[in-house]
Amino acid sequence: MAHEHHTHSVHPIVPGFGADRAAHYDAQASVNLAGAQAMYELGVSALTAQLDGQETASLLFVGVGTGAELVPYTRFGVPGWRFTGVDPSDAMLDVARKRLEAEGLLSRTQLHVGELRTLPPGAPFDGAQMMGVLHHVEGEEARLELLREVTRRLKPGAPLVVGCRVGGDPVLTNVELRRLRAYGVSQEQLEYRRQRLAEVLPIESDAALFAMLARTGLVEPRPIFISLQFKVFLARFEPGAAG
Repeated sequence: MAHEHHTHSVHPIVPGFGADRAAHYDAQASVNLAGAQAMYELGVSALTAQLDGQETASLLFVGVGTGAELVPYTRFGVPGWRFTGVDPSDAMLDVARKRLEAEGLLSRTQLHVGELRTLPPGAPFDGAQMMGVLHHVEGEEARLELLREVTRRLKPGAPLVVGCRVGGDPVLTNVELRRLRAYGVSQEQLEYRRQRLAEVLPIESDAALFAMLARTGLVEPRPIFISLQFKVFLARFEPGAAG
């Protein structure tokens, strides 16, 4: 059975990711982010390529949400790999639990409710993934601390897949919203979406993201997926390279 940790008293439910949204999150994500399924597959492709040949591996997933990013592992021939998913929303992990059980992945997955800093210490991970989390963290110092918290749990040389919103180009924002309109999103919902995007604080640029990665020992970032202003990079943790 999957092992689970609970730290409800440490971290409240993240606004916007509670029970009212969890059941519909994946359907919304497939509309809100063009190519979401391809993004998940490329994340798996990147980590399995970097760790190719390892019969056993342990991977950390920060902000694992509904567990959709784990599902492609069923097709990649890595039955000996183990996964640890961390998320502050118990409601999202309830969805993940059901999905991973249906996919035959729950028995080798540990789910932890809370922030990454509340995950009990353990053996360092062979690799990690953090999708759609960094731009929800306010301020560069807090973002750096989160990246350091990730790298503190990685083996030297471990790969990290990190995806977040980069840049705030109004032209590309309009492209994004026009696509949503074609999917039947109402004008009222589009305005709400525009407001929400204004509240999210994206990383200013690729260069700004790369500088943060470098300061935490994450080197040689390579783009593996771009969907308008959501970008995913593969980097490698080298402790001695931290600036």
